[in-house]
Amino acid sequence: MAEPITKIKRLEVSKEALEQQDLQEINHAVIENKEAILQGIDLLASLHEKGFLELGSAVVRHKEDALANVLRIFENPKYASIVSNLSKLVVLLGELKVDELKYLLDKLNSGLQEAAVTDDSVKTSYFDLIKAVNNPDINRSLTMLLAFLKGMGR
Repeated sequence: MAEPITKIKRLEVSKEALEQQDLQEINHAVIENKEAILQGIDLLASLHEKGFLELGSAVVRHKEDALANVLRIFENPKYASIVSNLSKLVVLLGELKVDELKYLLDKLNSGLQEAAVTDDSVKTSYFDLIKAVNNPDINRSLTMLLAFLKGMGR
């Protein structure tokens, strides 16, 4: 019969070989994520340029003091309404119908662009107003405005 195994000799990997393997893994990860790393570096450079890295670093280092200062500011009675209104604003934003608002704002932007190129020296007469109602674009805008006013009055 064979003798039982009493010693197990583990395969030992040298420190240099482990470091080499780690470097290869890091190299592979850098190659795989090159674009993200470059964008991250660009973001960090921009933050550094504007001084936000120093600000963020200082806030992190002194987080207790910074948080205490912010809370002390909000404890002031003149800022209490801001905090109250901010919470109401968040609720209001949740109730907004963004698609409908976007449609209305797109129309408003079109109207502002049209108004920007209008000659201010031209006078509009009553007859011009009556003729303008027959213009399909103006009529559509007036109809939308009247529907808005009707809905707002309810």
